Amino acid sequence: MKEELKTGYPHKDKMWLKYYDSEFLKRKNPSAGIYDYMKEKTKNIQDYTALSYFGKKVLYGELYENIDFASKALTSLGIKKNDRIMYLMPNIPETAYLMYGTTQIGAVADYVDPRPDSVDLKISAKKILDLFVEEKSNYIIALDQCYLAMIKPIEKELKELGIENIVVVSASDSMDLKATANYMLETANFEGLKGLRNKLANMKKMDELIKEARKDSIIKVIDYRNLVRDSRYVKFEKMGYEPNKLDLIVHTSGTSSPKPKAIPLTNDNLNSYVHQTFGANMVMNEGDKALHMLPYFAAYGVVDVTHAGLCHGNNLIQIPEFSPVNLGKLIKKYKPQTIIGTPTWFLNLMKDKNIKNVDLEFLKMITYGGDTMEYQDEIAVNEFLKAHNCNSKITKGHGMSETCGCASFAIDDYNIPRTMGIPMPSMTYGIVDPETKKLIKFEDGQDEIEGELIISGPTVTSGVLDGKIIVPHYEYDDMDFILTRDIAKMSRDGIMEFLERKDRSFTRFDGFKVKPHELENMLKQDPRIKYCVVSPYFDKEKMGNMSMATIVLNSKEELCDSEKCEIVNDILNKYFIKNSNVSSRQIPTMFKFKDELPQTKMAKIDYNAIINEGITGDEVEVVLEETNISIGDIQILPPKNKKMIKKK
Repeated sequence: MKEELKTGYPHKDKMWLKYYDSEFLKRKNPSAGIYDYMKEKTKNIQDYTALSYFGKKVLYGELYENIDFASKALTSLGIKKNDRIMYLMPNIPETAYLMYGTTQIGAVADYVDPRPDSVDLKISAKKILDLFVEEKSNYIIALDQCYLAMIKPIEKELKELGIENIVVVSASDSMDLKATANYMLETANFEGLKGLRNKLANMKKMDELIKEARKDSIIKVIDYRNLVRDSRYVKFEKMGYEPNKLDLIVHTSGTSSPKPKAIPLTNDNLNSYVHQTFGANMVMNEGDKALHMLPYFAAYGVVDVTHAGLCHGNNLIQIPEFSPVNLGKLIKKYKPQTIIGTPTWFLNLMKDKNIKNVDLEFLKMITYGGDTMEYQDEIAVNEFLKAHNCNSKITKGHGMSETCGCASFAIDDYNIPRTMGIPMPSMTYGIVDPETKKLIKFEDGQDEIEGELIISGPTVTSGVLDGKIIVPHYEYDDMDFILTRDIAKMSRDGIMEFLERKDRSFTRFDGFKVKPHELENMLKQDPRIKYCVVSPYFDKEKMGNMSMATIVLNSKEELCDSEKCEIVNDILNKYFIKNSNVSSRQIPTMFKFKDELPQTKMAKIDYNAIINEGITGDEVEVVLEETNISIGDIQILPPKNKKMIKKK
């Protein structure tokens, strides 16, 4: 029997609520600061581990103390309510201390990508300076390596802006002897003895460079460890609860340009997200270990992993430098209960020899987001988990940075392969026509409807920062919604299935979102390029998606390998390396030159044909040396198939 709907409109009928506990739905969202909410949730487990850092444990009681130390340290610098601190920090304990310490005194934590994203460090530094000015930050706290790469080159400009102090944090500040030994053992295990020797040599060189940089600095550089020590007796003014107080600024890919887009998030946004995770049947129990790989500058990392994980009493295992190829080794070593990542991470686990014979009974919540997984792939992952004695199935959701990450979730009866579950308890989804933006409803006898998803709820960003509209809001039936650009189907039960992105965006192996139309528009500015399509391809070495640019040139001349490489080199330098508005992570790592683009029967570009063709060996390859915290050299390699392309 089909579900009876009162109006046929999902945003009015909210048919998915039948899956949730009626008593939970009556509970109000919390009215508290994010630190007070986390502390209230964990006050009875102060002897549980909150953070683990290469074997060193930080108990919840110690976490509270370190957060207060952070508030004192910040207060000693003169930081006060509504001041903005730009953070360039990886996943280390100090980042958590400073997040809660910042909001406790009413200041705002502005998280930017701590990774130099260009081989030209001056370009990376210029991007940081632009964000610092645009987002009206007042202070900077950075990992010492980030200071060297991205702050040192702009010290003069920062000095002119009135910046007197830069606070630097070392990744070794929270390491005792045991943690240091564990770090070296893990590096040797993951990268081999040669890799360990290289890393130690690079660390020694980096320390020397940082010391030299600080000697001639025109801005006072303060060690966070010393700042904490010297401010232990400083009193700070704790801010009480203020509704919708701006707490964090995170970043996502832009919608109209390749520059990062600022997403303002309030205390109520963050706490509302966590509140509904308790009613959404997420398996996040006190004492569970969770791999903390997703970064703070992304909403999924700072809200879904950090704040939600700590509020649930999890032990967050800090992973400051992450490569997806090491996921199996991390799982084998730490035996976590929770892993939140991208589809490709879990698909590649099935081929990872490091966990081939590992009993995975300890895994409880394996969740992916940011992209979709095909039906047969999801079945295969679940069969793999079952074969390894895991009693859980992979779960997933749908969301955006603008919704604090996850806004729908799939588990239990509504965890159907390839679907993305139902709206979270406090969220409302609707469906509109992708072109007209008019609401779509279920008609009599209709099992499902299809269109663009729209979202409303307490986790949705206001979309306004300093009076500037960053994320437009739209009103439907007196409710406030944002558009997603995601085309999906919804059943009469409210279960949703992702179909496609209106803008064809896709997720790289490391979680970085690539928006093809941005890059295509930029590349087509080149007078040599007639047509250009950016699409994903599977990189076996990265074990995930990378970008390929398929290009048709205006010229009909024959091209030899060296000429193709020369064109690619010119494109990289002009549009990526020397462009401060573009990240090196947006660089296509394959360039395919073609006579013409494939077309559909309707004479439109056949994007699926381009993707399905894949790698043929005719491409110019761009090799990027990168991790989640750095970009190294770029090499351009000629096509593996030695032949010339003839132009008609």
